[in-house]
Amino acid sequence: MKCVQCGAPLNGKSIKCCSCAAMNDRDLRALHRELGRETASDRKCPRCDILMKSVDLGIDGVFYIERCDRCLGLFFDPGELERVVEVSTCPPDEPDGERLAAMVEEPFLNRPRDVRYAKCPVCERFMNRKRHRSMSGVIVDVCRDHGVWLDGGELAQIVRWINVGGRDIEDEKRVFDAEAESRRRHIDACFKGVPGVGEPGGSPPVRDGSLADIVRRFIQLW
Repeated sequence: MKCVQCGAPLNGKSIKCCSCAAMNDRDLRALHRELGRETASDRKCPRCDILMKSVDLGIDGVFYIERCDRCLGLFFDPGELERVVEVSTCPPDEPDGERLAAMVEEPFLNRPRDVRYAKCPVCERFMNRKRHRSMSGVIVDVCRDHGVWLDGGELAQIVRWINVGGRDIEDEKRVFDAEAESRRRHIDACFKGVPGVGEPGGSPPVRDGSLADIVRRFIQLW
């Protein structure tokens, strides 16, 4: 991706051009959307402490989100981020493992090095930091009652991650882990002699009987 101001290549996931220092809106470019109508908002940017603007993305007719003109961060009311991601992504038939690994390992050059908790633009209480999914490489700020804050460039990362198959791989891993946990519980139940019950992390108790008996019981339960 190149800088919209000078045309120089942008480094990594940074939204700030190293050549001319211009801020580049990776997020809207990733969505392939132009801004619609803009109106003043009474919500303050949790990073810059200035009033943001409500901008229309044009989804489902009219679709407003809050955006900071200085840092290009975005605030989504509950359910809005999921809707934007839904209409803006197209996962591949087969995940691209190499691109996915490179994308997740690539650092956010514009992300603050120190961890700073952000205040919700609505209630002004500190938001919780959490991963957007477990493998996307994006940490979002969440207010349980009012919505989600993404720093500039993070929405583009989520969209790209889904478009190379990251979400599909994560969903498959979740199913695999659930099946592995189910098998582990069956093994615990076999050794404990109580079908359907197991204690995570526990060691099989010592039992009377031969190893062959234990193996036969394990095979029957499996």
